[in-house]
Amino acid sequence: MALMGGFARIGNNEITILVNDAEKSSDIDPQEAQQALEIAEANLRKAEGKRQTIEANLALRRARTRVEAINTIS
Repeated sequence: MALMGGFARIGNNEITILVNDAEKSSDIDPQEAQQALEIAEANLRKAEGKRQTIEANLALRRARTRVEAINTIS
């Protein structure tokens, strides 16, 4: 499972997880995820300015999370 953003709260033997987006590993296309990772890495390298760098870093983190989610089921 790939979880994007959010937080977790732990208490009274319960875990509550609130996320902005979740994607089942089995629903992720491995080739598309790898391509998105490569594009995100390239976009970060050519980012200009603070805003572009922040956006590129967020896209890279999302792409890495998706690839890692696939690799855990492989």
